[in-house]
Amino acid sequence: MRDVKRKIGALALSVACVGPGAAAAFELGPAWERHVTVFGASMTENTSFDVMSFDVTWADSYLVGVAAGIERQIGASRFSWGIEGQLVRHFGKMDHWEVNLPVVLRYTPPNPWIDAFESFAYGLGLSHATDVPSVEVERTGESQRNFFFWKAELEFNTPVEDSTLLVGLHHRSDGYGTFENDSGSTAVSVGWKRAF
Repeated sequence: MRDVKRKIGALALSVACVGPGAAAAFELGPAWERHVTVFGASMTENTSFDVMSFDVTWADSYLVGVAAGIERQIGASRFSWGIEGQLVRHFGKMDHWEVNLPVVLRYTPPNPWIDAFESFAYGLGLSHATDVPSVEVERTGESQRNFFFWKAELEFNTPVEDSTLLVGLHHRSDGYGTFENDSGSTAVSVGWKRAF
């Protein structure tokens, strides 16, 4: 018992001598921001480069999805990073499910060109479709269920607290030959994000 008291006393003395700096070292750091997003998108028959240059042919196929993610600021910078999980349902020409898991890098500018603009984000990860997507096969003659996934999005403020509007691209592809089949698809998406 005396041995236990000595150890407790030594621990208390160590904490007292080191002071508040020691306690700070054991803090978890910046809080993770959690968010949920609901989104919809219209599939295109174009490459991502075509869509970004506003050369779009719609594919008469659509998707709706829900995403949950976490993000945190990188040091004192205007960048943050996080991870997101997406569950997507296709309808129209396609009727399969899709699961995406991107790592996301976000930049929040100090002086946006319009007041409503909040941030720009790019996410890269993997995608799994429960069936081979027919829109991808129609474009290139081949595709597969597992591909790379990336998203690019612009985030805008709304009058609703902790809620933002997202506009962006939803893309699957072989990653310049990393996967066997040379194919992919790009959709134009709109979403509503709620942070908490």
